[in-house]
Amino acid sequence: MMQTQLVQIPFISEPLTWEQICHRYPDEWVCLVEIDNINDTDFAFRTARVVGHGRHPNDPFIQAQPFCDQYEGMGHYFTGLVRIPLPRLFFS
Repeated sequence: MMQTQLVQIPFISEPLTWEQICHRYPDEWVCLVEIDNINDTDFAFRTARVVGHGRHPNDPFIQAQPFCDQYEGMGHYFTGLVRIPLPRLFFS
């Protein structure tokens, strides 16, 4: 009996705004390329293309491997709420 092997085809999205990326990939890590920055001083951008996404921070990097030669740099961002534990205060 012959087994079928699934082949992972490299994926790249159309240009998306940050709001569209967050809606399409909620609470996931994403790798972005072709980032159309608004300025050089902050995170704001007009559009970008997604080349990888996933729940674990490494997932997008694995998916983005086929694009490493094509793109010099990639952005790595989380689309959900960043949860930072609050420091404990001690009073004496």
